[in-house]
Amino acid sequence: MDKWFESKLSQLGKLDYYKKPEKYRGLKLDANENLALKKDFIKKIAIKAAEREDLREYPLQQVDDFYLQLSKYTKIDKKYLAIGNGSDQIIDLILSVFGKEKRVTTFTPTFSYFIDRCLLYSLKVDKIPLLQDNSIDNKKFIQSAKKSEIIYICSPNNPTGNQFDKELLIELIKNFDDKLIIIDEAYVEFASYSFCSETIQSQNIILLRTLSKAFGLAGARLGYCIANEDFAHTFKTIIQYPYAINNISLNIGSEILKNSKYIEKTIKIIKKERKRILDSLKEINNEIKVFQTESNFIFFQIPDMNKYEHILTQLKKDNIAVKTIGKIKDRKGGHIRVTIGTKMMNNKFLRSLDKVI
Repeated sequence: MDKWFESKLSQLGKLDYYKKPEKYRGLKLDANENLALKKDFIKKIAIKAAEREDLREYPLQQVDDFYLQLSKYTKIDKKYLAIGNGSDQIIDLILSVFGKEKRVTTFTPTFSYFIDRCLLYSLKVDKIPLLQDNSIDNKKFIQSAKKSEIIYICSPNNPTGNQFDKELLIELIKNFDDKLIIIDEAYVEFASYSFCSETIQSQNIILLRTLSKAFGLAGARLGYCIANEDFAHTFKTIIQYPYAINNISLNIGSEILKNSKYIEKTIKIIKKERKRILDSLKEINNEIKVFQTESNFIFFQIPDMNKYEHILTQLKKDNIAVKTIGKIKDRKGGHIRVTIGTKMMNNKFLRSLDKVI
């Protein structure tokens, strides 16, 4: 084995990496999946998609069909769209092609996978801490962005759940038309607004989307981006793999996009439950601090670290998996992110919490 290879392997081994949720037999509220979507609904679509496929053949017509349905759903011409094996893969390709020896400005906490991939490709990352209410520190963010070539904004943000003020982001974009601006809208179906119209009119914005969240297809690995025509064409023809997504996933994606009205009903259920959970948690003012969310999950802070550990112990005892964010710099206690599920699931979570608060 050559020394340069050994050295590189050793270097990579020291990097942080994205931690996947653990396999869990209990109530799984740790991965922001759409649990309000009926399992049988997805199962029927998947079986139908598999039955009509010949897996000996490469995906060709399936790609065209998916673009057609995606265009209908987004109401955007397919010339502004590009698809990937999950939005994670699109992030990976963007950074590997455009990120070499570049600097990125983002904030923290945010989507950890993006940060990890930046480090993998040796990008310098400037992480500006969000303010105590999870809003952006405009002055510090702008100062950092002036020195960077790439800006990453996850909105609604994961793990905090909030969607940033649209006028603020518009102003930010106007000031940095010489930067590559990546806006991650993985949770946009649960939010108040989208940057679609601004994106297709811009030459430097890439908008990331996924079918993993609202559409309940986390296991199918389907993502897409919205961008100017030049980028979308280059991504499809040069940057993306020739056959990045398998036939069955493409067919499942096309079929579920045809059923977007049904998906919208589950989103309304999640939004209703979101309000109910937030209202319930806000009543416990002295024990926890719950933040406003525009996503399919809630994010809250337990200022007392002993109480935080006590809550995690109780949730584990009741077989409920949540995302433990832990300590955030310059903030007291620990933080937890919890997926909003069905009413029954959410009640189980609230009852467990009630035992220790």
